[in-house]
Order: sequence, then C-alpha cells, then structure tokens
Amino acid sequence: MRIVLARHGKPKLHHWAWITPHQMKEWIAAYDQADILVEGVPSETMEAAASSGILVSSTLPRSVQSAKYLGRGNSLVVEEIFCEAALPHLHWHFPNLPFFVWGVIFRLAWFCGFSSNAESFAQANDRACAAAQRLIQLAKENGSVFLVGHGIMTMLIAKHLFAMGWVGPRRPVNKYWQFSVYHAAA
Repeated sequence: MRIVLARHGKPKLHHWAWITPHQMKEWIAAYDQADILVEGVPSETMEAAASSGILVSSTLPRSVQSAKYLGRGNSLVVEEIFCEAALPHLHWHFPNLPFFVWGVIFRLAWFCGFSSNAESFAQANDRACAAAQRLIQLAKENGSVFLVGHGIMTMLIAKHLFAMGWVGPRRPVNKYWQFSVYHAAA
C-alpha cells in the first residue's frame, strides 16, 4: 500500500504588500478562494498522480483545482477533513506589516496555543489523525492514494502516518506541486 501526500499548485493571488492583523481575515478568505497556476508542474508529480489508485483532495478550491489538473478526468474524492489548518488572526487595525510577516507570526503563535478565529493546534492535530486513518482506509481499498493537500495539514498527517508505522519522510516536502511517498511497514 502507498499513500502520496502532495501540496497543491501555486495560487493566483495578488499579494498585498502591507496589511493589519484585521485585514488577515480578508487575505485568508482570498487565499482560500484563489485559483491556481498550472505552469511548472513536475512530470514526476503527474506520473505519481496517474499511477495512484485514487485521487483525494480537500474542499478548498486550490486543492480541488490542482487535483483535477493532475487527475485529468479521473475520479476524485473531495473531503473537508483534508483542509488546511486555518490561520488565526486578530481584529487589530494596527500595525501594518507585510502579509507574510503576519502569516509567520500567527502560525508560530498557533503552534504555541493561540487560536483566535481558527481551530486550535490540538483540534487540527486530532483532525490530522482522523485524516491519516481515512487515507489508510482508502489505500487499503484502492492499493494507493494520492492526496492533494496543504502544507501544515500534510505535515500533521505525515506525523500520524509515521506514528502508525508507515515508512516515509518525517517531514513531507512543502513546495507547490511537490510530493512525499509513504508505504505501509512490511
């Protein structure tokens, strides 16, 4: 059995230069609804998706679009359990910082327990455990599964696969269109 964890394609998104914490809500919503760029997809990723028994994605558009592009008409299972762990944010109207700085600050704070306007790290971790179990079920039914997911959630799923005895990298690759492969321990 094989489980492939892949990250979606690069979103087409206008990157706001400087924003307030309050504007992070708008940025997150825009990111969640963004289409993807389909250029520069590695042939290895296309081949890994094509050779999988089933293609799976989260319900977020960037993941669904990426999976449809990789699947080229093959059947696709779309489930909310695979969605990215939401980024927390505050409703402050100051200070202005580059959006990526707020993203790093809020994600690090999230790992430390801050979850304002988002699910907590503990909740996301529990969901990742359930997602890993779902992927194992799909791999048993189909021989292999290719998940088009997201950076943080894929990392958490990989941690749980590893804990359940699956073999693969401790940290999955995190670049757009890249993937990591996990096998059931013999």
